[in-house]
Amino acid sequence: MTKYHFPLIRFCFYEGQTERERERERERESSLLLLRDEMNACVGACLAWVLLSATISSASSTDQDLEGNVGFMAQHWSHRQRRGGGDDRSNIKQRKCPNLGINYGLVANDLPPPKEVARLLEATRVSSIKIYSPNADVLRAFSNTDMSVVVGVPDESIPVLASSTDAAMLWITANIIPFFPATRIVSLVVGNEVLSKTSSDVSNHLVQAMENLYHALLFSNIQNVSVSTTHSMAVLETSYPPSASRFHPQIVPTMKRILSFLSSTSSSFMSNSYPYFAYKQNPELISLDYALFRPNPGFSDPNTNLHYSNLFDAQIDSIYSAIKALGYDNIPVVVAESGWPSHGDADEAGASLNNAEEYNRNLITHIASNAGTPASPNRPIRTYIFALFNENLKPGPTSERNFGLFQPDESEVYDVGLQISRPAAPPPTMDAVNLTNPRSPDSSSGSATWCIAKPSSSIELLEQILQFACQEGGADCMPIQPDGTCFNPNSLISHVSYAMNSYYQLHGRNFWNCEFNGAGMVTPSNPSYGNCVYPSQ
Repeated sequence: MTKYHFPLIRFCFYEGQTERERERERERESSLLLLRDEMNACVGACLAWVLLSATISSASSTDQDLEGNVGFMAQHWSHRQRRGGGDDRSNIKQRKCPNLGINYGLVANDLPPPKEVARLLEATRVSSIKIYSPNADVLRAFSNTDMSVVVGVPDESIPVLASSTDAAMLWITANIIPFFPATRIVSLVVGNEVLSKTSSDVSNHLVQAMENLYHALLFSNIQNVSVSTTHSMAVLETSYPPSASRFHPQIVPTMKRILSFLSSTSSSFMSNSYPYFAYKQNPELISLDYALFRPNPGFSDPNTNLHYSNLFDAQIDSIYSAIKALGYDNIPVVVAESGWPSHGDADEAGASLNNAEEYNRNLITHIASNAGTPASPNRPIRTYIFALFNENLKPGPTSERNFGLFQPDESEVYDVGLQISRPAAPPPTMDAVNLTNPRSPDSSSGSATWCIAKPSSSIELLEQILQFACQEGGADCMPIQPDGTCFNPNSLISHVSYAMNSYYQLHGRNFWNCEFNGAGMVTPSNPSYGNCVYPSQ
């Protein structure tokens, strides 16, 4: 435990709890267990009043305020629910497929609200979603659910994010911190198939952007969130046979840097693998049975004698072989996209409802079996099906608008055995009792500005700033004490940012009030998150 001592207040940076705090939590645990059955029967105001009553009963033995106790009870109840406290949720969780995800695209004007989508997916075998940009409504909708979330970073953001760690820190502050950890964000995916595109302005900055985002996560004390990027099969110069697969020579220098980063950060190589596109381009050479997981003769790799009965496995092992050829054998492959369209133009071979149903049903069965591939048997293949909905505004051929498993009205395009229960009814409104006070990062802030710390600043300078701001500077530093609303994330840079902003707002919001020997920067983006409110004037 590291402590920073000041004459007026004390800041503690610690991971444990005192015995008194642990005893209070055990008492609250007992109270919650007694109230659990009643809570399961209550809705709306009933839940709020139960939480309030439990708080009042324990308030006499604590010196914490009422709001803090209500927040604790709400978080504790939410945590128990996420762990499967109710019978229905427990049964659903047991039937989820842990390696099955789905891509949730938004290129449409007729999709249901994200909250409805979250309820829909919680009643399916899907365990994770991947989104293509940090949409605030989607991230809020999937908070306090069992679903993990992979957040995409758009291609156009890459050059800016590569410019400095400060730029990456601003992106994390605006797009991740307001939702984490209530929304179980597990990975950032920087760009989509960047190395297969022609814009060198993006591809040349890809690795630096990945590194800056990774460091910004660490600065924010956000751990266990990986950083990667997606690749199409076009990054391979050859993919047949799988054991002879190699990356295109022109991208090898960049690919080596990517693989080094993935290996050092324990992240996955993410591939968009579509047997459909391979079949569409070569229907005379590739058997439809082989592409759809149907019984077929398959083929044996002449170099390894491994037998392949479907194109999906061959594509995955081709990626593994190309990675291994560059000296890495410890990087898992995740399939970021795979799917089959249910409708297409006349010249789009294989695009049909029956083929789409058969491919996705067989793909889900293959993923759930954890059989792995011939070269990596029994190694699970985490796969994100493309896509959740048919998206009516996607450009390109007809097939691009018909990859969805669901229609916008939430009916299934075809049945692949995805649903395991009926979607839950919408929860009752609890607007009258604000337990979590969620705060959107993209809410309008008018002409307001805030002051935050540059993550590139030295620890010594940040400590000096914290001491100055909280003492003679007159900043309000109570919220960053251990019981304060802004104590978490428990990192020095987060606490200094709050103290800097308090000083900045107090002394007139002039640019020189945020100078701090070059360690401060003014931002128009509201850094507030959850219950932590950064003041502004």
